[in-house]
Amino acid sequence: MNIYFTILLEFLLISSSILILFRLRGKIGLAPLYILLGAVQYIQAFTGTMIKFKAPGDITIYPGSVIIFCAVLFAVLLIYIKEGVSSARALIIGIIISNFLLSVMFEITYQQELALGSLHDVETSSVFLINYKYFIIGTIILLLDFILLVIIYQFLVLKISKLNFFFIVLISLLTILIFDAVAFNLALKYNSPDFWISLKGHIIGKSIAAFIFSIILYVYLKFIDDEKSYSTFIANQNRDIFSIITYRKRYLNLKAEKKQVEKKLVSQIESTLNHISDGFVSLDTNWCYTYVNEKAGEFLGRSPKSLIGKNIWTEFPDGVGLPFYNAYYQALETQKTVYFEEYYEPFEKWFENRIYPSPDGLTIYFTDISIQKNAELALKESEKHLDNIINNIGDPLFVKDEKSQFLLVNDSCCSFFNLSRDEIIGKTLAEDIPQEEMEIFFKIDKQVINTGVENTNEENLTVRDGKTRRISTKKTRFIDSRGNKFLIGTIRDITERIKAEKSLKESEEKFSKVFQSSQVGFSIVNMDQVTTDINEAMAKLVESTREHLIGKTIEEAGVHIIDDAYHEQNNRLIEKMKKNGYLRNETIDKTLISGRKFSSLISVEPIEIKGVPHILTTAIDITDKKIVEEELEKHRNNLEELVKLRTEEIEAKNLELQRINKLFVGRELKMKELKRIIKELQLKNEN
Repeated sequence: MNIYFTILLEFLLISSSILILFRLRGKIGLAPLYILLGAVQYIQAFTGTMIKFKAPGDITIYPGSVIIFCAVLFAVLLIYIKEGVSSARALIIGIIISNFLLSVMFEITYQQELALGSLHDVETSSVFLINYKYFIIGTIILLLDFILLVIIYQFLVLKISKLNFFFIVLISLLTILIFDAVAFNLALKYNSPDFWISLKGHIIGKSIAAFIFSIILYVYLKFIDDEKSYSTFIANQNRDIFSIITYRKRYLNLKAEKKQVEKKLVSQIESTLNHISDGFVSLDTNWCYTYVNEKAGEFLGRSPKSLIGKNIWTEFPDGVGLPFYNAYYQALETQKTVYFEEYYEPFEKWFENRIYPSPDGLTIYFTDISIQKNAELALKESEKHLDNIINNIGDPLFVKDEKSQFLLVNDSCCSFFNLSRDEIIGKTLAEDIPQEEMEIFFKIDKQVINTGVENTNEENLTVRDGKTRRISTKKTRFIDSRGNKFLIGTIRDITERIKAEKSLKESEEKFSKVFQSSQVGFSIVNMDQVTTDINEAMAKLVESTREHLIGKTIEEAGVHIIDDAYHEQNNRLIEKMKKNGYLRNETIDKTLISGRKFSSLISVEPIEIKGVPHILTTAIDITDKKIVEEELEKHRNNLEELVKLRTEEIEAKNLELQRINKLFVGRELKMKELKRIIKELQLKNEN
């Protein structure tokens, strides 16, 4: 097999063995790696000059010794980088001790071989024969190599931090291996014939090995190791350059300092725990108090010292069976943190509890949150009242964010859009309305949000049922304490109002036309008797004009003669108006300034114009009719007199006729009686 292939194979085998054992350190520890390095250190010492070959240039290379020796330095540097000074120091000491122990064991074994050879008269050539000069000098140089390797590496990391990590590793290994080659050859082969050949061979071989192991270490730390951050494979920047030498002294100093710090820290922790606003207690697995801070004692109404060592359920039996009791047991059994808020009836307080379990018991933080909880309950009650208030508002009410997304709506808003609250919250409803309407809504929303100027607008809205409604919206901006902007708005469906207003307008137009064109007089006065409107017929009735009469009372207009008869008539009408609330077909007589007297038939009705009380008066001129009626009355009276005279004459004639009739009737009776007598005489004569 080719020598170079076997050398490469040895590189891969020894480096992979070291890296695999190091990678498994979390499961099996570093002991297997230490054993491997101790073993290969002996192999390196044993095969130091046994295996060699001639490289080009008549240079002698000892591949086994070089690769194994470099692998040991490679492992030391790896452990120093990843595990720190303590582990690297332990490895170095372990390798040195292992070397001495192995040398002692080999010497004992060699003496046994000599004894056995003398006993059987056999000449022995033992593999356990050690060159102590070679071994002792090699061990001393190895110790120096370890120390200098760590010092040089740490120096490069601290002082030349911008240098690429690969070159830091390469320079560290290369420097130490060249130093080792020089020191070893000067100590053991100086003045020997093969000094320069051996020196060149060691320098070349170890330089190549340094380069290969640097590549392997860099690739592992950079691309294979799970902890890939830069700080995990470059030694702590705060390490001292000579930490590998001074570590023990520093360790003892740190240990003493640690005790002082721990003592001080415990004191500070106790002081801190006694000054925090939370109650803090710790319990062991037997439910006994191991620590109680002052605030906890205050909450519990007991002295902290009086509770130490006491069972919590013995001291506070009222807590057994309560949620606190169940939560403590749950945390201890599941070893999971428990957080809850609960009302502790024996103390009449609310507590916020954080329970942290451990195999040794429980650590419990609890805070009296009665004030906050009562405020929270009051807030919830207030929010409930607020919900009731806004849901009792008849008009749709909403709150939007800066993106015009609904955050809050009342029941009327849901009914208006015929959607549930979940279908509205978080949406703009832009997809449910026509594009032109949506653009108007968003434009006004953005304007109010940006300027803060309240906006009232009438616009069209087409909802899901396809009907277009006329709505009036009022939008205003609200900014909370954190600077968030919100849009608060109301919607009023004015579709029916618009229709009513249109109908009213049409009615008013019709009324106005009737009012102005009617032959019946109309006038409207307010409660101060000031004329607010009057038609031409009424103005003509009082021989005036609309322009003159509007804005004045009748007295101010001066169209009537104001006398006692005028006042008497007005008072009578006012009393009747107060009694009935209206007047129907009342006849009044008035005299105008011109002296013309006229009569009119009036009706008076109270009305409201834009919510303001007024009085509507209608008047029909009956002056001519009254004159005709008076003439008719005269004719009727004359006719009655004439009829009376004629009746008297007729009665007199009737009496005369009756007397004459009586005479005629008496004569007729006498004639009948005479005829009867004559008839009787004739009958007698015939007989």
